[in-house]
Amino acid sequence: MDSVVAASGRATVSLIAPGLQRLSWSPGTHIDHDDALSVLAASRVMSSDGPYAILVDMTTTVDVRSDARAAFNAESLVVAAALLGDGPMDEVLAAAACRAVHPTRYFTSVSLALTWLEERLADRQIPSGDPSFR
Repeated sequence: MDSVVAASGRATVSLIAPGLQRLSWSPGTHIDHDDALSVLAASRVMSSDGPYAILVDMTTTVDVRSDARAAFNAESLVVAAALLGDGPMDEVLAAAACRAVHPTRYFTSVSLALTWLEERLADRQIPSGDPSFR
């Protein structure tokens, strides 16, 4: 399974690499709480209920309701979320992610976002008993 459609067909969660997903939204999407829950359920399926990092493409998103933001921000299986946008409006939409229980960061470059996510995943692989663990 390489991708799962969610949010009544308006979102697609794709597996980029083991533990690394990409979320894409249909153009003009307004994201509500049910959409968020649907996407989170799809991400859990893609990760087999294990931890994962995710690249969220926000370039076509119009609005994210506060209850949807709260659901995304509370997801405990997310190791890190890179929010991909292409301008000031996307950065404003991404700003609420600073309240997430996992590291989040806004990017305008896919390659930089993926590098950052891969680093977060690599950090996650270090066993907690290792003295170099941060």
